[in-house]
Amino acid sequence: PNGEKYFSLEYIPKLTPFREVHINQLFTYVIEELNRNTFRPPILIGPSGTGKTTVLNKTLEKLNMHDNNIITRNFNMMLLNSSYSALRTICSYVTPIPERGLSLNEIIEKLYGTLEMENKIFVIGLDDVDELLRKERGRILEILTRINEDYGDYRVFPIIVVRNPKPLYTLESHIRSKIGGLTLSFNPYSAYELKEIIRERIEKGLRPNAISEKAVEAASIISEKIYGGNAREMINLIYKSALYSEKNNLNSINVEIIRKIFFYEYYRHVRQNIKEEKKLKMLQLLVKYTPEDDYEINKEILKKIYKEIEETYGINYEEIKKILNELTYKGYLIKKDEKVLQIYIPKDIFT
Repeated sequence: PNGEKYFSLEYIPKLTPFREVHINQLFTYVIEELNRNTFRPPILIGPSGTGKTTVLNKTLEKLNMHDNNIITRNFNMMLLNSSYSALRTICSYVTPIPERGLSLNEIIEKLYGTLEMENKIFVIGLDDVDELLRKERGRILEILTRINEDYGDYRVFPIIVVRNPKPLYTLESHIRSKIGGLTLSFNPYSAYELKEIIRERIEKGLRPNAISEKAVEAASIISEKIYGGNAREMINLIYKSALYSEKNNLNSINVEIIRKIFFYEYYRHVRQNIKEEKKLKMLQLLVKYTPEDDYEINKEILKKIYKEIEETYGINYEEIKKILNELTYKGYLIKKDEKVLQIYIPKDIFT
């Protein structure tokens, strides 16, 4: 009950494994810049699902608690199609904007005037600003960095969040020179890190023992290998598996459910893609003998599969190993530490 909110992208977890250093670095930088009354907007760079938004939101939260004169807000720039609409949205958070259309200069005056009158500082997150930077060549940054210069006192502090640094390289030199006082890079999460990141959401969002440890491991491996270490995809995979289990009155989420949810979203055409009968038979047996709540196929099971393939097709051991290697190469299986991992394909594909 009420568990869905913990799997929402809007939920900010209490714990932030592997990103606490980023939060502390960003918070320290902003405070130091505020104290100096100077500001070069910091940049957070990394692929989707690597913790940039969480780090930004938690830093803004810390800033609010640190000083009552600091106003903070993270704005998703993907939802705004121009610098004008972005600035209007930003200003609306601080003070009402009349229905009649205001010019850009009027909006800027209203924003700065309100902050000055209330003696407030506004720290603004420009989240997922890639497209807006690309579309208008950094106009939003030019406006926000110029406000302080024009009025002579620093009250507007943008923080830039991008998935790709490329739009920043194409900015005019006079804009580029005003940003990047601090640059934080966010690398994709490993399977181990993803497993730890999801813990809090599972503990708060699911009933006790509602998901097996092996299922969490399988989801983390999928999210690392297929989704490039994207934590959002990991969260989404667990969430959809929970919905499936609940809808079908199942007591818990096992590895087979993770495979099923992933497969029907991503790997749907396996049977059609494998034309050779020997390869299809090999994969069919691997899927058949994979335990419901595990993804490792041990040596004993592999021997049984090899024997069945050999008896069916009369091929030798080396050719069977070659088939297995080809299935691994094409991404249907994973080979790790001399083990075969059957992560992706549910049993019902061959039934």
